This record gives sequence, structure tokens and C-alpha cells, in this order.
Amino acid sequence: MSSREPDYGRYQHLESFIHLSKDAIWCYELDIPMPISLSEEEQLQYIWSRSIVRDCNLAMARFFGYNSVHEIIGKYLKDLVSLKSVYLLRKFVADSYQLENYEYFVELSDGHQRIFLVNSRGQVKEDKLIRIWGQQIEISSIRESEVKLSGLLRLSQIVTEVSKTFVHSKAEFVSDAIQFALEELGKYSRADRVFAAEISQDKQFLSVSHEWVLEGMPSLFQVGTKLPIAKMNPERLGILAGDGVIHIADTSLMVDEPWHLDLFKRAEVRSILVVGLRDEGSVIGILGITTFERIGDWSEETKQLLGLIAGFVSQGLVRAKNEIKLMKKEKILQRFYSDVKEDLALAKLTQEAWVAKDFGEIPNVKIQSRFLPYDEIGGDLILYEKTTEGNIDIFFGDISGHGISSALVSGIAAVSFKKHSKLESSPSDILAAMHLDLKTIIFKHHISACVLRLFPKERRIEFSFAGHPPVVFWKKDEKVMKLVKDEMYPILLLDTWEGKTISKTFEEGDRLLLYSDGIYELEEETGGYIGLDIFLQELSEMISVSDSTDALLKKMIANCLIDKERIIHDDIAVLFMEF
Repeated sequence: MSSREPDYGRYQHLESFIHLSKDAIWCYELDIPMPISLSEEEQLQYIWSRSIVRDCNLAMARFFGYNSVHEIIGKYLKDLVSLKSVYLLRKFVADSYQLENYEYFVELSDGHQRIFLVNSRGQVKEDKLIRIWGQQIEISSIRESEVKLSGLLRLSQIVTEVSKTFVHSKAEFVSDAIQFALEELGKYSRADRVFAAEISQDKQFLSVSHEWVLEGMPSLFQVGTKLPIAKMNPERLGILAGDGVIHIADTSLMVDEPWHLDLFKRAEVRSILVVGLRDEGSVIGILGITTFERIGDWSEETKQLLGLIAGFVSQGLVRAKNEIKLMKKEKILQRFYSDVKEDLALAKLTQEAWVAKDFGEIPNVKIQSRFLPYDEIGGDLILYEKTTEGNIDIFFGDISGHGISSALVSGIAAVSFKKHSKLESSPSDILAAMHLDLKTIIFKHHISACVLRLFPKERRIEFSFAGHPPVVFWKKDEKVMKLVKDEMYPILLLDTWEGKTISKTFEEGDRLLLYSDGIYELEEETGGYIGLDIFLQELSEMISVSDSTDALLKKMIANCLIDKERIIHDDIAVLFMEF
């Protein structure tokens, strides 16, 4: 690269892209080419000490604390990082001088992390490494969104399971339902102990009635029996009566409250988080989580879950004593889903990760996708996963319904697909495994899908359908539309699902199109829906007059939204392959 002169006639657009990109892009050049016959440790030392920044963009310069590209050009790698911190370099050498979509973490001084996705290639000539090209993209916000959404999914699952347990438990088995709720709360909050304590009928004492503890942790039953309410802090009792939360991070600091300090010492409680158990405005007990030795720094989601579980336990206790049904279940769940709705923006951001737009460089095939959500959050999925053999699994799915619940199911389905893509031997096996995986936790949705396994070198695809529309393909020169289809029903619709795998080999120039049913479930302004048959007729005409992929995609979108007076009622997703 050092000998390359800028050619603003030929490379102007590429140069502009590199230097205006927000992603760090760089080129290191070795001042003396490195023999690749050296040992791994010798190569690490060699590259670290002899690599010079020959070119980069401003994002790269700022990553290392410089204000301009000029300041970093000519710097050696050893001037930028210590040899101890170049674990990426070790991975680079071990993987034959390349890194592909490799994630690494940068620890910040405040304890937070920045997460980057790095791609790098080394240029070897005559058995010598001469330069290294690379790009890194920060994905911290995406990973943070995934973690938060995963937490929301787990929170939703716990509330659903606990709610079902209480609803379906007879009064005499409510104690078992409470025990189950305490265990789920303990696992989610990573507490050492979770307990429920009830106030006696005469309002004089508080006693632990239910408890879940980690193995090896001391119990609260012996210490927490017949505690006199008169000795308790009246201000905290007022907080519980007002539907508040009490969080004591370090009980050992309660020197001005000797009775409480002594109680927590005897109970071996370091941190405690407590809410009141209530019945029609009156406090009937408390629900709390504690730690044994460490400081408990609980999240807002944990506090929210504690409050929700407290509602279930409260009604369970009342039901067990008075043999009445749980009257507040719907109200509590409604509050929960109302809170989740505030996180729609987060879910919408994460949705981008569920509709793949960049499939990377794939030999013999080019892939494009488009997505138009009907609602603020869509239920369509386009995912891909590379197999260990170098093939590519693609999941094109449509979750029934819209909004938060579909988004939550989309996240669960995405995790399930990525897991089973690595384990199962065929597309139909992947769908069957996903069906078994999801049917125990998803009850009000089904998933229409097509799973493809792409063998790029052979230009061959294995298909498995689960209620998905026919796949359309045609030759570039003939432009005669043909179909690949199977009339198999969606997964999660019935108790069992067993599909089949269809294999087809394509030729260079062949085109292939997948689409969700939202593209043909369009309502005419004059009434009625166009349906699949009419859409396929219109698609055949569009294929015959379209010279390029972009032209066809534009015609399809215009056909839905612009050219004709039609109303969409579902998400529209499109996946296009060109061999």
C-alpha cells in the first residue's frame, strides 16, 4: 500500500467511503516482510514490533485517542498497544492471518465494556506476510439490546409460568405454588434466599411461612418466627403499607437501629430487598430476597418482578385461607405488559438483528432482503447461520400476530433456530426440533416458516416448508416463473410436526425469491383480498419485464403500496437469491 498513489479518478468513491465510515478501517504494513515459517510466538513479536499504520480512517485514529489520521499514520503497532494486550493478534496468526466476524471486548475504567466485531485479512506474498487489512464495527448497543430483550423474555416467561401455577392450583396446593414462585424469583434475582412472612391475625407478630434457599445457605425459619411488629421501624412499615420497596444494601451499617442490626446478624443477612404482601390495601406480610455475604445490587427488573410475585403470593395466601379465587391476576399481568410496552423502542432496534440484511460474501450466490413492518414491531424473521461444513442455514419465518407478544416469540424463535442449526442434519430436522423446543413455552402463536440449507459451491438448496408460501425461481434469460412448494402446516399449530426436506440444484444465473404472506394478503379498496394466486400472476408479469433484482423489488413494493389502491394488514418480508 505504501507504493500506491491516490487515483481520484478510479478510487474516489472507495476512498470517500473508507474515510467517512464510522467504522474503524486500517492497513498495517510490515517494514520488513515477515517469513511465515517463524513460530507463533516469534510471529507475534515480529508483527507487533514491525507493523506500521500505513493507512486508516478517522474512526481508527480516534479509537486510539488521536484527533486526525495524520497523527497516527506511521505509528508502529507497538506504539499503540502493549504486547500483553494483543490477544487478537494471537487469534489472527492462529487462524492463518484472518479474523472473520470475531467479537472482542474492551474493558473501560468504569467497569463497562465496549464490544467490537472485527474482520481482518493478512496479505502473504512469497511466503512472507507483507500487510494486514482490517475493519472493526462497534456492536455494544446491539449486544446490550439483545441482553435487555433476553431479560424481558425471561421475565415474561417467569410471570407467565407463575401465573399459570397459581391459576391452576387448588386452594390446598397454593403453598406449592408459592414455593415454586420463590424458587423462580431466587434464580432470576441471583439471591441466596427468598422468603415470604405473614402477619399474625392479631397484628402483633411476623413469621416466615415459606422459604427458598441456595444449597449450603442458612435458613431464616428459626430466627424469623414471631418477630414483634412493635419493635420494627415504623417508617419502613409505612413504606410497605404504601406499596413501596425497602432496599437495605448493607445491614451491618444499621448501628442506629440495634434491634434490626441484631436480627440481621442472627439471621446472617447482609443485604435485603422487601415488598409488602397486601390484601385490599392492608399489609398481610412481606416478600423478600436476601444475600448471605455479598452486597445485593438488584436491578429495576428484579424489583419489578418482586412486586409482581408479591401480588401472586398475596392472593395465594388469601385464597388458601378463605378458599377464594385469585381476583387480581389479570390486573397484575396487564400492568406488567403495560410496562413492557415502554420497551417497544428497544424491541424495534433488536428487530433489525432478526431480519438479516448483510449475508457477507458467499461464493456463487448473492442474497438481498427487504422488510416492511405492518406494526411498530413486526413478527417476520430472516436469519442465517453458517454450519461447520461451510454451508448456510436460512430461516424465513412469520410469527402469527403483531406487537410485543410476536416480538417476544421472535426472540425465542431466533435463539432456538441458531441452536438447532448447529445440531440438526437437515432443514426438516431443524423445524421439528424448534417445534419441540418451543411448544412448551409458546401457546398463543404459531410460526409459518421455510428453512433452507444453502450449499454454495454446488449451487444446491435443501428446503423444508412449514405453512410457508411457495418459493419462486426462474432462469435469468427465460424469465419463466417456477415453484418449489410443500403443503405442510406451520409449527406450533398442532401437538406434533413432521415435515420433509426437498433438494434442488440451480444453475448460474438462476434467481430465487422468498416472501411472507403479507405481500399477498392485501385488501383492495373496493373490497376483498388479492390472495396468493393473483399475486403469483402479477409476480410472473413483473419478472418478465424486470431487468435487475432492484427493479423487480421496486415493482413488488410499488405493487403493494403505490400503483394500486391496496391496504396492507401484515408484515412484508422478501428474500432474493441470485446464483
